[in-house]
Formats: sequence, C-alpha cells, structure tokens
Amino acid sequence: VVDECDVCDGNSSSYAYFDITNVVTLIDLILEDAWSSDSVSCSDINDDGMLDIADIILMVESILGSARLVDASEVTLTKDNYSLSYSADGFVGGLQITLSHGDDFDIELTANAMVSDYKTAGSLTTIIIAAPDQGQLFTASSDFMVEEVIAGTSAGEIMVAMPIEFSLSSAYPNPF
Repeated sequence: VVDECDVCDGNSSSYAYFDITNVVTLIDLILEDAWSSDSVSCSDINDDGMLDIADIILMVESILGSARLVDASEVTLTKDNYSLSYSADGFVGGLQITLSHGDDFDIELTANAMVSDYKTAGSLTTIIIAAPDQGQLFTASSDFMVEEVIAGTSAGEIMVAMPIEFSLSSAYPNPF
C-alpha cells in the first residue's frame, strides 16, 4: 500500500530516504509560504503540523547520517561590515535568519552549504541555510540588522549568541 506521498507501507512524515531535491523543495515551500496546515504531511518530518527549519535539519540528518560529527550546542554569529559569519562547537544542521534592511539591499549567500536560499519581502529578508560550513554565511550590499536567528541540530534548537558591541576600556584603577 502506498500512502499519499508515495511511501510504500509508510507514514509520510518518516521517509526512509531523502535527497537534496526534497531539501530544496521544502526550503522553497517555507520561503514562499506556499504550504497549508492540511497539506504538510509529506514534508513535516517532525510531525508538528508546521514546515520549518526543524524539518530541513531532520532531512539533512537523514541524508548525511549521524556519524559525521558531534552536534553543536551553541552558535556564535559575527557581523563584520556587510557580512555575517558563524562559528560553532560542532555540526549545525541549519540556520534560519531574518534580516531587516533598506531598499537598496542585495545579498550573496555562501556556496559552502548543502543548500541555501532567501526571500526578500519589502525591508525583510528570510534566509535558510542547510548544513553550512563554519565561516561566512553571506555578504550584503548595504547595512542590515539581524532580527531573528533559529539554529538547530537533529536534537533540536540550539542557543545563538551574537556580540552586539566590542569595546576597549581603560584599566582603572590599574594596580600595576
């Protein structure tokens, strides 16, 4: 018996096999907001009734397997002029980032990821990056603000740190 997602004798939310086309299709559905709660069963991997970065992360985990690296417990984002980079203490399955910016905004995403895509609507851009390598995530043509970041592994969402400001103060009183 084949279910509605062409999975033989299966529950559609627990495929035995995914590939990059499934990841790309899911990213498009999320970015285009082209899904409804009554038609998520084929891509709702964690079976929570929503399509989001958590489903992408589980697809990536299914493709890559769990033996490659230790999952990260924290991600640190670093904004440098018109770019954003990250470092982590292990493997990050995916990042979903929302930026605010002016009208003259253009972005170039990293090629060092399984897949990455974005959608801009007015002054907000949503970025989804699956299985990124550590380092630069994107460069932009103008200034931006990071409004929201969701980072995760197959175990779930992980903490994101982003230094706001760096400064050097005088050492007073200096006992030496």
